[in-house]
Amino acid sequence: MEITGVDTPIVVPFDGRPAVAAFVNGMRRLWPSALVGFDDGEGSPTTDFDHPSGFPARGELTFARDAAMDEHWADHGYAAMSDGAGPVALFYTIHRDLVVDVDVTGQGGLGDGQLSGWTEVELALPEATALTLVTHAPPAEDVFCAAILALLRETLGYRRAVGGKG
Repeated sequence: MEITGVDTPIVVPFDGRPAVAAFVNGMRRLWPSALVGFDDGEGSPTTDFDHPSGFPARGELTFARDAAMDEHWADHGYAAMSDGAGPVALFYTIHRDLVVDVDVTGQGGLGDGQLSGWTEVELALPEATALTLVTHAPPAEDVFCAAILALLRETLGYRRAVGGKG
């Protein structure tokens, strides 16, 4: 099968496991019959999704609304079903002493203010979580994917500023 799906990467300056647990609960509210998969890469996945302490420092979560979506996923990858919904995945990794080079020359750059005119920034974070949300389409182009990204942003405690990208 061809690899499908659209990645939306996010880095937050804190341990994101409580937000990941809240995202799982949000997906369960959205899809009460959801099939939730978890892989920690170590062969010892957690089953206690209700407590952030049950999540290891890295993980891969998958969400299918029901058995029909899970089967559709196996046959068609992240492609949306006829109702516009599709499977979702969330990958996360907790980092210590993370340094990220950020190019701010594109849309949504630093603009006005103290950092105006900067083109590249080195962001140094003593603790951070890198997350990647995988959906069937870019959230900016699809209502369902935008709603899933909004749920993730809500659990992380932020919303994009008006006029911000995405």
